[in-house]
This record gives sequence, structure tokens and C-alpha cells, in this order.
Amino acid sequence: MIKSEFAPHRSAREENLEADLIIVGGGMSGVCAALTAARAGIRVVLVQDRPVLGGNASSEIRLWILGATSHMGNNNRWAREGGVINEILVENLYRNKEGNPLILDTILLELVTNEPNITLLLNTMVYEVEKTDDHTIGSVIGFCSQNATRYVMQAPLFCDASGDGIIAFLSGASFRMGAESADEFGEGFAPNVEDYGELLGHSLYFYTKDVGQPVHFVAPSFALKNVGDLPRIRNFQVQEDGCRLWWVEYGGRLDTIHQSEEIKWELWRVIYGIWDLVKNSGKYPGTENLTLEWVGTIPGKRESRRFEGDYMLTQTDVVEQREHYDAVSFGGWSLDLHPA
Repeated sequence: MIKSEFAPHRSAREENLEADLIIVGGGMSGVCAALTAARAGIRVVLVQDRPVLGGNASSEIRLWILGATSHMGNNNRWAREGGVINEILVENLYRNKEGNPLILDTILLELVTNEPNITLLLNTMVYEVEKTDDHTIGSVIGFCSQNATRYVMQAPLFCDASGDGIIAFLSGASFRMGAESADEFGEGFAPNVEDYGELLGHSLYFYTKDVGQPVHFVAPSFALKNVGDLPRIRNFQVQEDGCRLWWVEYGGRLDTIHQSEEIKWELWRVIYGIWDLVKNSGKYPGTENLTLEWVGTIPGKRESRRFEGDYMLTQTDVVEQREHYDAVSFGGWSLDLHPA
């Protein structure tokens, strides 16, 4: 039994961790960075604010891991990324040819937890940076929502793989959000902001299931009404699910960081509005036995802050396939603008 008398103030349980490298963010970039460093003998703390690894590729969001292997008009039929990401994809193909996102979760968790040089913190959000001077990070502080523990993590090196760049932001690094004009870097594909919006939006996916008997659907009160009037949805096919719903996108004219919850709610409204249309409009025969099997609760985020380094990648680098002597990563996807 634990019994504690009244106290005017209490602090959360605190734990101090030291490592050679702190990686904040457990998406695919953070996972690959952690595995690469650990295998080189570096002691790593990998901090992830979600209950699983993989970021947009995890079972929480369910976006495919796809780059150079894309056949979507790019004619890259013989291309693939190498290194750790290739190791992950090959293992996933061996164990999980059906593409079950839950199995990919286990593969990533296994790879990370099997490395003795990696300490993994899940459900831990880093919210504060402590600096030893204007240009040096001494430690970062995170809080785990599941064990009510505050972690103070110290290292000589930090890697920001958080997506929104929380460590770089809190450290004061220069960044941009939105689209530059075509004149700044001579980019012919730079969008007209009035027509396209500043950013790429978020997406939520959903999956359906045939249960073999009629399923009645009552839409939640927040479902979008008259969703069938939207141009893209007029062509919606019930067979579309998962990543094929990339076009269920919103937020490109909003703040994709601080308005992310607002964006999520609008996407939920659209999804449940679509399903109400499918089940109750009479326009989709043969859907009587279908039910919603899964709806995303965390939006897949395409774009937020971009931090400025010594060199900025531009359209010209991609189009001309420029090679850099100090390259540290690959990207195989095409230039991809989405109007908002």
C-alpha cells in the first residue's frame, strides 16, 4: 500500500539518461539513424512520442514506405534504396507479404530492441531543450505519459528526426514554413501560393470490411453533410482504401503544426461523411455488408518546418540529379505538389 500525506507541491518522477547520441523521433528516419549508430558502437537513446515506431509508416497512420521503387509514372522499375531501409523492407516482405501494418510495427520494434546500444523510450514527448551556450545543446527533457516519468537526457550529439523539428525549433535554429517564390531559387515548379496554398496538407486513411451480413451505419453528428457535392468525392470508388485515399487531404492553407488537431477533426468529418454517403445515399449498391474496420486517429503529415542548413536542396538538385560528395541520405520520390 502507498499512502502519502498532503503536500503543497509535488514533482514528477525524474530519471537521468546519458548517451553518445540522443535521437528524437522514432519514424523511419529516426529508426534508421538509431540502428546505424548503434551498430557502429555508439550508445543511443531513441525517443518516440507514440506507442509504436515507424511514424507515417506505423499502424497508426499506415502510409507505405515508398521512394525510388515507385512505378507511378516514374519508370524507376529497377531502382531501390539501399542500407538499413532496404534491410527493413526485405524483412517486411519476407514476414509480411500481405502488408499488415501491425506486423511492420513488430519488425521495427524487434530491430531496435535487439540492439544493446539502443535505449528506447516510447510515449515520450520531448518538450524542452537546455543549452550550455547559444549554439550548444546540453540536454533535452521529455515526459512519458504512460509511466509519469520526466527524462533528462544528456549527450554530446543530438539528432532531430521528430518531423516538426521540435529540437531544432526549441534550440532557436533558423527555419522556414511555406513556399518560396519561383525567383528565390529559380524553381520553375514553385507554386503560385494563391492557387496552391502554402503547404501540403495532412491525410487520414480508413479501411472497410465485408462482414457477410447487412451493417447499419448511423453517422456521428460531426460528419460532413452533403459530402457528395465535393468534386473529388463524386468519383470515389468503394474499393479505395488505405494509401489510395491520399487525396483525403486538408490543411495546406493552415498551420500544419499548431492547427494539427483542427485539421484532424476536419478530416474525420470528411471520412465519416464519405461513409455516410456510401451506406445511406443509395448510390453505392453492393455495400450493404460493408463496415468501417479502421479509421486513422493520427493524421499523416506531409510538411511543416524546414530548417536551414549550410546547403538548401532545390528543384534544380532533383531535376539535374546533382550528386553531393557529403551526401548522407537518399530520396526516391518525385517532386509532388498538392493544391490546397
